Formats: sequence, C-alpha cells, structure tokens
Amino acid sequence: MLLFAGGCGSAETLHAINRGDLVGSWKSSGGDSMRFSADREVRTHGFSDSGEENCGDGGVGKWSFYVAMDEAGESLHTSSEASEGSLISVRFPESAGGGCHVDLSVIDAGRSLCIADLDQVCSSDLRFTRQ
Repeated sequence: MLLFAGGCGSAETLHAINRGDLVGSWKSSGGDSMRFSADREVRTHGFSDSGEENCGDGGVGKWSFYVAMDEAGESLHTSSEASEGSLISVRFPESAGGGCHVDLSVIDAGRSLCIADLDQVCSSDLRFTRQ
C-alpha cells in the first residue's frame, strides 16, 4: 500500500491492524464515534469533518478492509473476507440519507483512524482513537 504512504508529503504513515484490533469503539475529540462489529457492521454517530455531505449524522453500515489486487499495490479493492489491513472502507446504504462512503487510514501504530483519499493518508484533521 505504498500508494498511500507516499502521498503529498504527509507525516502520517499507514499501519496494518487485524480485525480484532479494529472491532470496538472509536471516538473523535469532537464527539463523533464509530463502533466496528466483528460481523462487519459499523455504527457511526456523526462525521463532522469527513467532507462527505451524504454522511450526515451517521448511521448503520458495513465495513471492510481494502486489499491489493496486484503486486505493486496500485489496484485496491474491498474484501469482505480480508482479516487485516491499513485502509478501511465504511459504506452506508442508499436509504441512509442518499448513501455514504468514507475511507479510513489506520495510523499511529494502529491507535488512530483518519479520513483518507487516494492522494494522502489523512485528508482531514478528524481523528478517531480507540476507546
């Protein structure tokens, strides 16, 4: 996943975590929260600085890890079977305010999550830490 680690001179670096380390509650300093379940369900309460207009106050959706489909790590796809990763997809169904998709990077040696995009590891100042 070097594609993300080298983007835009970011000081943040990706860190792979396993499913067991992701499952549980994560909270931002502004009060936004996410709860990841082992069955791949995610419950969120707000994405105040996600940049995703359709995410609103959050809701119930599904999460999955991204996996590299080629050796160079240039082709990434979500996998409902992956048990670890450094990039996480969070999706809410169309019925939840028009649909929402947010990518999260695992940073700080697995202790924090941030909003990600293809150009940089963290695309906003919003950080979630494990509770």
